[in-house]
Amino acid sequence: MFTTTVSDRIMDVLVRFGVRHVYGMPGDAINDLIEAIRRRDDIQFIQVRHEEAGALAASAQAKLTGELAVCVGTSGGGAIHLLNGLYDAHMDNAPVLAITGQVARAEMGFESHQEVNSQKLFDDVAGFNATVVSHEQVPSLIEQACQHALTHSGVSHLALPEDVAGESLYRNHEVQLSRETISDAGRQNAVPSSETIAQTLSTVEQASRPVILAGFGALSARAELIEFAEKIQAGIIHSLRAKELLAEDHPLSLGGLGVLGSKAGQEAVERCDLLITVGTDFPYKDYYPTGKATIVQINNDPTRFGRRSHVDIALSGDAKSSLVLLLKTLSGSKNRADKQDFLKSLQGTMNKWRKQKNSLESSKQEGSLNPKWVANELGKYADDDAVFVCDTGAVTAWAAKYLPMKSRQRFTLSANLGTMSFGFSGAMGAKLAYPNRQVIALVGDGGFGMLMQDFLTAVKYKLPVKVIVFNNEKLGLIQMEQEAKGNPESQTALHNLDFAAFAKLCGGQGWSVKDSDQFAQALNEAMHTDAPCVIDLSIDPSYLVKPPKVELGQAVKFSIAKVKEMFTVSEVQ
Repeated sequence: MFTTTVSDRIMDVLVRFGVRHVYGMPGDAINDLIEAIRRRDDIQFIQVRHEEAGALAASAQAKLTGELAVCVGTSGGGAIHLLNGLYDAHMDNAPVLAITGQVARAEMGFESHQEVNSQKLFDDVAGFNATVVSHEQVPSLIEQACQHALTHSGVSHLALPEDVAGESLYRNHEVQLSRETISDAGRQNAVPSSETIAQTLSTVEQASRPVILAGFGALSARAELIEFAEKIQAGIIHSLRAKELLAEDHPLSLGGLGVLGSKAGQEAVERCDLLITVGTDFPYKDYYPTGKATIVQINNDPTRFGRRSHVDIALSGDAKSSLVLLLKTLSGSKNRADKQDFLKSLQGTMNKWRKQKNSLESSKQEGSLNPKWVANELGKYADDDAVFVCDTGAVTAWAAKYLPMKSRQRFTLSANLGTMSFGFSGAMGAKLAYPNRQVIALVGDGGFGMLMQDFLTAVKYKLPVKVIVFNNEKLGLIQMEQEAKGNPESQTALHNLDFAAFAKLCGGQGWSVKDSDQFAQALNEAMHTDAPCVIDLSIDPSYLVKPPKVELGQAVKFSIAKVKEMFTVSEVQ
């Protein structure tokens, strides 16, 4: 028999909230927490090589499942390492709890070894931020932290002094809430007023060229969104994070919007007379309608109304409830012929785009691959319910624009923070969340190189993630940004190792690929192995990210940059 401690009670609460994995690295200030996990078989500690990887894995798991994910770090550096992953969760509204060690209570405030002011450190990223200073606070404080993360879809943080973590509980502190109560608490759906519903319907009926821009908040209302769009004859543009919303070949799909979007999506926004945004706070102001188009915004957070563009009608409610109300009272739409003509025009543009993708060449020069072709081909090999986890960089553009999605596939990335190194770390969290589904990490050589040591973690826990490295030996997206300003490319070249050989040294499998035949063979083998694997693709570095519509000013600056590069001494002599 063992004595029940504060750490044991924390685990009781986490398990009741459905937590099955805790990501982190052991350390002296959280040793009692690790011991509490060791003594259980209903929760597993995932030991990562860097706490940032653990926090990113937790963030990805929370984004994909909507359930609470947990990461831990010891006092000092261990806690600090969690921050990047926690900011990713915070900015993408993912429910994550971070538990960090702290020095003993008697040592706090004396600049003790590894002491940092965790309350200040986590204050910006965590909506709930507290220190457990007594066993009397257990389990209530732990429950509050978990519930806050779930209810507000964000980050909670608890600091746990090392002397409190192992403190014995002499009184029976039972967890009072049931799992059902926990999951439902605070999640009542907001409903817009009848006045704004009526106003919206009137506006929809009068419009001749309606378009819908849907975001991640619309995923739970996919069926209602499609039904609504069909009835009002409106095409659907998706934000990047909502790429999984519609299958690539869905007749209403117009692709994405912005630099990483499609020509059809851009054309739709430029020509529409009504834009309905559903469950999105699309951040790029330059891509909203600039003319006389009416904008209707459906969002469950009133603070987001009008932040990016003018809004004529604001429906304060979640996507599903709002669309259900609109569908209940939606009658025959006026100007139906005009709506159909507009939609058919956009569908024609989208169909041309699909044909162009399918006619892409695999390479322009021998010994390298076209990243656009690679992304498009990947869709043909992936399982119908595969989970794609994408990194930040040029690879984001190739995936956003050229990776075809199927209706049951999932897609996630670091959307609002846009941090590099999310792809592979997030894939580990995805695989633990969906052990029976194929998980594919799409990463650049820059992003993978940041935290690739955690490939050892995937090998240790037998997580057969498929890591596709778009290796162009440079920070391609940064090059594009430099040249878009009229500056020559500078400090973007990367000195890489052999990623396939690295994977093998770690105990996984790896392939180096330089042409289309090698690509097909490697992908076929990788998809049928139970080991973590890396496919290191030699990508032609001449392929740069371009927006769907290039303005004259952008072209001029790009030309200036290229002239400057001709007269600049190479970075590598």
